[in-house]
Amino acid sequence: MSTPGLFIAFEGGEGAGKSTQAAALESALLADGYHAALVREPGSTKLGDYLRSYLVAKKPIVPLAELLLFEASRAQLVTERIRPLLDDGAIVIADRFAGSTVAYQGHGRGMDLEQIRWLNDAATGGLYPDMTILLDIDPLVGLGRLMADAADRFEDEEIAFHKAVRQGFHEQEDKSGTWCLVEGNHSIDDVAAAVWARVNPLLPEQNVVKLACAEMG
Repeated sequence: MSTPGLFIAFEGGEGAGKSTQAAALESALLADGYHAALVREPGSTKLGDYLRSYLVAKKPIVPLAELLLFEASRAQLVTERIRPLLDDGAIVIADRFAGSTVAYQGHGRGMDLEQIRWLNDAATGGLYPDMTILLDIDPLVGLGRLMADAADRFEDEEIAFHKAVRQGFHEQEDKSGTWCLVEGNHSIDDVAAAVWARVNPLLPEQNVVKLACAEMG
């Protein structure tokens, strides 16, 4: 679905560096004068933040309920934040999006992929990223980066779960022309440079809002 703005999502397993790289990209774009905004899933709305607090907690929840809560958060985020920003010509950067649901709930939890794709379509209204950057890292390495005492529901899963999730991301990257794989096991600066090399060709010059011009107004 075409919009005036540009939509970029970061995907990947636990400890891959998604949040770090998404924030770095936003900072780089803002420094260059672009209208850029960072959102995260679940979150970035009052409903999303409320659902996030439950979804990451170590509380009992059946897979279908988990899936539907993620989709509810996504529907709110798309309607309240992402679509209005894109319609305003912004570059929206998402720390996770629908690809995570396919990987985690579909491949990790073993839920029906067609059902998940249908729910993703319903929640997004057919709005998907122009580019998805998959930060790939061995699950053992990624989990090793995280603090054990702060592990959430997903970080606590067995290694077989995380391997299935990684495979789910790889399958999406293999089948889509809008996904780009970036190795996540390098330094933060090296990964950021690789991300920028992929994003830069997509940047629309007409979206540049130079700070000097803004100050003249």
